Amino acid sequence: MKKSTKILILVSALVVVLIGILVFVNRKPNLPVTNLEFWIGENVDDFDFSGYQEKYGLFGGREYYGTGYVPTFDEDGMTIDPEHCVIYTVTAFPDYSSPKKAVTSIYITDPSVEFYGISLNSSHKEFDKLMKKQGFKITDTSAIPRTAKHGKYTVTFTQKYIRISVDVSNLLGIQF
Repeated sequence: MKKSTKILILVSALVVVLIGILVFVNRKPNLPVTNLEFWIGENVDDFDFSGYQEKYGLFGGREYYGTGYVPTFDEDGMTIDPEHCVIYTVTAFPDYSSPKKAVTSIYITDPSVEFYGISLNSSHKEFDKLMKKQGFKITDTSAIPRTAKHGKYTVTFTQKYIRISVDVSNLLGIQF
């Protein structure tokens, strides 16, 4: 076999392996049965948030309370989250320089919200079991809060809140 043929085969094999790694790392978790209004990574370019209460103060994105959650304000005009709520963070996605917008974080303090059968009423053991069933890996089963990862998707679970997030790249080094 010629040296150039061997090199071509080696390069082709390397390309196939790299494509496989990229597909594995970028795969999305299954869509859950949920009472959330949006799911993580969901494109919201054409969604009208005018009916949603915005939570001000985020640079590089916008935050919105889920329907029915109304914040209060302290004497300085600072927002006080309701005891139970859902807050959706919308940023450029998949990169901060992208023109597309998506839900890149979901913060949950409402125990009535469920996804994958998980709620704030779940135990750490239930969380571990249900997240593993969806293909997530628990980073440390002795740690509290619990963290489950699935490629670029992360779920953090405590008894006070759940945060679901997706990594957003920053190829241009944009600073907020």
